[in-house]
Amino acid sequence: MRIEVDCQAIRHNAAGVVKACAARGIEVAGVTKACCGHPAVARAMLAGGISLLAESRLSNVRRLREAGIKARVMLLRLPRPSQAADVVRLAQMSLNSEVETVRALSRAAQAQGRTHQVILMVETGDRREGLMPAQALDAARTMLGLPGIDLAGVGTNVACISGVLPSRENVQSLVDVAESIEQALGIRFRVISGGNTYNLDLLDDDEISPRVNQLRIGHGILVGPPTPHKPLPFLFRPAFNVVGEVIEAQTKPSAPEGQTFLDAFGHAPQWEDLGDRRRAILAIGHQDLRIEGLRPRRPGVTIIGASSDHLVLDVTEAVPPVCVGDELEFDPIYAAVATAMASIDVRRVVKPMETERRGVCPLPT
Repeated sequence: MRIEVDCQAIRHNAAGVVKACAARGIEVAGVTKACCGHPAVARAMLAGGISLLAESRLSNVRRLREAGIKARVMLLRLPRPSQAADVVRLAQMSLNSEVETVRALSRAAQAQGRTHQVILMVETGDRREGLMPAQALDAARTMLGLPGIDLAGVGTNVACISGVLPSRENVQSLVDVAESIEQALGIRFRVISGGNTYNLDLLDDDEISPRVNQLRIGHGILVGPPTPHKPLPFLFRPAFNVVGEVIEAQTKPSAPEGQTFLDAFGHAPQWEDLGDRRRAILAIGHQDLRIEGLRPRRPGVTIIGASSDHLVLDVTEAVPPVCVGDELEFDPIYAAVATAMASIDVRRVVKPMETERRGVCPLPT
């Protein structure tokens, strides 16, 4: 299988997000982690007007640097204290919630003669990273006094591990924490990092605090709106295409025969008996990418299930009919892009940026 990456579309989408956010004084941190820090994707984001890249793994940041990309980089995943020296050397900014980790960053920054910017993460409901609001002031006071550390601001993250959606209330709770710290310590934060792609809905509804001046956007640039029923406030172009080859196409009973137990992944699938159906198998499996994140493009094709190496489709109503050797295309959601780009057995075909010409959707003005 292969995943095709359209860098011109990424550039277009980045420009749209930057424009929508800039109108409200918000900087966009372009998140490249789903593409494992692929330099072509990063360059497309930069060409679209993004000046701050965001990554979760130091190996990806290293890949960007080795490709000659000198843009500022924010480390999204909380740093490991044991990697403090590399964090300071490779990234200009990192998200943090542990004072001891920031102490390690401080020591590394002093040793390298650098200043490292820190965003103090605050918990606002999703229960992933971040200090509880009552702990934030003491942590900020300590971080503010560490040499080599620039406590640039505070941030939060939702809509990830618990699926808590950003709201006017939880974003405002971050701003309230920030302003209480500012008042207590006599400072003014330069950065209020209010969240991710899901916050663009709040932005479009004018429900986000004017103090929020940074969003970390990957999903919205790479695969579009997280809620398909509500378009984002910019003209989105699909940037990814997953392609798999048909290795079997046969008519079979739709229900399994014999005693059933758990499948290879510990699940107990339920099968509806629809009689004989035309089925196709593709050389794609869970070991290649997150199958649940694929949406077939050919009309009449539905996903039945998958094992490690095989994707089973119902193609009875497919138009045109599906035959062995055919290539079928899929729209991937974010999870499928992230896993496919990280898989060693998935071929990546990167389509470079093109000059604007007839037939190519222009960048937003």
